[in-house]
Amino acid sequence: MGKKSKAKRTHPVEAARKENPEISEEAEIRFRQILRVMSWTVGICFLLIITLPNFNFSLLDILIKAIFYIGFLNLLLFAVLEFFAVSIKRQITKYLS
Repeated sequence: MGKKSKAKRTHPVEAARKENPEISEEAEIRFRQILRVMSWTVGICFLLIITLPNFNFSLLDILIKAIFYIGFLNLLLFAVLEFFAVSIKRQITKYLS
C-alpha cells in the first residue's frame, strides 16, 4: 500500500478558484445560467420533434425542420461553450466589470 500524504488536501472547487482568480463568482453564475437555458432549449426542441409528428396539420414539416435546426445549432453552440468555458468566463468577467 502506498504511503499517505501528510499535505493538507484542498477541495477541487477551491483549487479551481486558486488557479483562475480572475474569474468572478458572478461570471460563474451567469455562465451556468446560460448553459442551463441552452440545455432546456435543446431538450424541449427534441421533445417537440418526437411528439409533433403525431398531429396532422399542413405546416408540420416546416415546423419540425425549423425546431430541429434550432435544437441542433443550440446543441453545437453548447458544446463549443463547454470546450472554451474558461476563456468565455473571462470575457463575461470583463463584460460585467
